[in-house]
Amino acid sequence: MKSKIIINLLFTLTLLYSCNSKQKEQVGYGQGSGDGVSAPEEPLAMEEEKAKFSPPNIKTEEEILDDGATNETIKVVPQKKVKKIIKDGSISVKTNDINLSKKGIDDLLKKLNAYYESEDLQNSDQTISYNLKIRVPADNFEKLISSIENGKDEIKSKNIQARDVTEEYVDIETRLTNKREYLKRYKELLSKASTVNDILAIEENIRTLQEEIESKEGRLKYLNDQVSFSTLDINLYKEKEFIYKPQPQDKFSERVKTSLSNGWTSVVDFVLWTITIWPYLILTIVVFFIIRRVIKKSKSRQS
Repeated sequence: MKSKIIINLLFTLTLLYSCNSKQKEQVGYGQGSGDGVSAPEEPLAMEEEKAKFSPPNIKTEEEILDDGATNETIKVVPQKKVKKIIKDGSISVKTNDINLSKKGIDDLLKKLNAYYESEDLQNSDQTISYNLKIRVPADNFEKLISSIENGKDEIKSKNIQARDVTEEYVDIETRLTNKREYLKRYKELLSKASTVNDILAIEENIRTLQEEIESKEGRLKYLNDQVSFSTLDINLYKEKEFIYKPQPQDKFSERVKTSLSNGWTSVVDFVLWTITIWPYLILTIVVFFIIRRVIKKSKSRQS
């Protein structure tokens, strides 16, 4: 009887062991076993796929609160860098015929699609000059300078400079893009706002953003204008011959009348000045008599 029980226990243990081995083989199928079969790569592929399409962590200037629960960020849109160069300068030109030289500059501007931003004429005894501020397309800036230099007039001074504003331009464009995105988000939030306080707060933020956008758009417009059109200041002048011009004089009788009038004015001024200092005159006289009396007494004692 005991032998049968022992045999049944051994048989049961053998069945349990064999079942457990099959389960381990099914679970461990392809996990680096000696037969060289590899495990399925679906979990790893999914992880790589997630890493591939995960959004980049980009820093932004501001954060928008979405219904006060989560923070949403605006992605910075990279701008393509195009060189933005502002060219300007000044030149001083001496001429012998200022009218002819001025007409030559007028004709030159028509050919180069340029224009006068300001024009100032000064005419003195020594010189006659034009102070001209010219705006010319940037592509024609060098042509304008070379045409003036190759003319018949004498170049007295020249100063040309170029400023690279590419970094500032790209920075403004990027910030402007971001602020427009923020403005769009705030308008979306405004449509979802339910309380008066939320509406007022969002409208204030929208107003501030609109002012900042207008300011940066103005700056961008100014930079575009300065880049597209260069500025050249021209001082065109002609020296006049010195001519002595004696000052006209009055007749002798008129000069006598003027002298008498000036003399009488001097007398009146002296009298008025004397009246002004009368306290000092009285004090001076009193001091004089006191000193004189003291001197007399001292002489009488000595005698």
